[in-house]
Amino acid sequence: MRQLIQVTCSVLLLVGIAGAQGTEQSWDNLSTLRAGEKVQVVDQKLRSQNGTFVSVSDESITVQTGKDSVTIQRTDVFRVSSRERGHSRGQNTLLGLAVGGLAGLGLGVVMAANHAEDVPIAAELAGIPLLFGGIGAGVSAALPAGHPTIYRAERRKDQTAPQP
Repeated sequence: MRQLIQVTCSVLLLVGIAGAQGTEQSWDNLSTLRAGEKVQVVDQKLRSQNGTFVSVSDESITVQTGKDSVTIQRTDVFRVSSRERGHSRGQNTLLGLAVGGLAGLGLGVVMAANHAEDVPIAAELAGIPLLFGGIGAGVSAALPAGHPTIYRAERRKDQTAPQP
C-alpha cells in the first residue's frame, strides 16, 4: 500500500514538472500575441522592456512603451513573456488540489472495491483523496506563478549582463 502511494506521488510530480515545461524556442509562438497585450521583452544583454505588443515580423518585434514604440531585432531578443496570461499561485494551488483529489478519489475507489468486505480498510482509504489533494496543492503551489514565456532564444556567448 505504502509503495503504491509513493509510486503514484512520483508519477504526479513528474507529470507536474513535465507540464510546466514548454516549447518556447519557436519565433512563430509570437503570432499568438494579440495587439495591445501586455508583454515583457528581454534582450540578450538582459535589459527588459515592458509594454504593449504592437506587431511581430520575421526580423523583429515591436512594443509600445509609454509614448514610444520600440522595435527589437530578432537576433537581440532573448525572451518574450506575456504579462496577461498565466495563473497566480492561488490558482495553481486550487488546480493542484482538484487534480490530486480526483486522482486520489479514483485510486481510493479502486482500492476500496478490492476490499469491500473489510470495513476498516475501506474507512482508511477514504483519506487518500485528502492526501493526494494536499500533495497536488503543494506541488502546484511550488510551481512558478506569473507570466508564461512565449519565446526564449539561446543565450549568446558574446553578450554580457549590464554592469551596475
